[in-house]
Amino acid sequence: MPDNAALTKKTQFYIHKLEWLSPILVRGLRLLSSVEALEQTFSFSQVMVLQTLLYQKEMKMTELATYLGLSKANATGLVDRLVKRGLIERDRSAADRRVVRVSLTPGGVRTTRKLAARQEKGLVEMMKRIPEKDLERFITTLEQVARGLVESQGDTVVIRRR
Repeated sequence: MPDNAALTKKTQFYIHKLEWLSPILVRGLRLLSSVEALEQTFSFSQVMVLQTLLYQKEMKMTELATYLGLSKANATGLVDRLVKRGLIERDRSAADRRVVRVSLTPGGVRTTRKLAARQEKGLVEMMKRIPEKDLERFITTLEQVARGLVESQGDTVVIRRR
């Protein structure tokens, strides 16, 4: 963080706004993603793993951990719990037994799609609060923020449009 004396008053104002908004936004997104659905409870982190694998199809464990900003041990624990629930399967590379690939099972795909549909309803409600004329700028700005965060951490995550 640069020295506050070097920042303009306008920049300081926006930084304070972001500091105030960040916990609210993170909490709100967690509430949208930590849902009790299909008579199962999923944590925010579990939903992030499931959604990532729905869109990426298959990933190495190290890629998944990096993508989600988790330690390999943390990602492994999350995957372990989801494997036990029959939602994810592991596959060791025949060429290099150290490489573990993970993907959703057919049941994991169905479950994740149902969770995504439930989350989408929450996002629709949130977006109703944003005037239609501002939505494109809102999403574009979020994409810019996401790219900036990815780049600042040296990640190679690809941010795709669906």
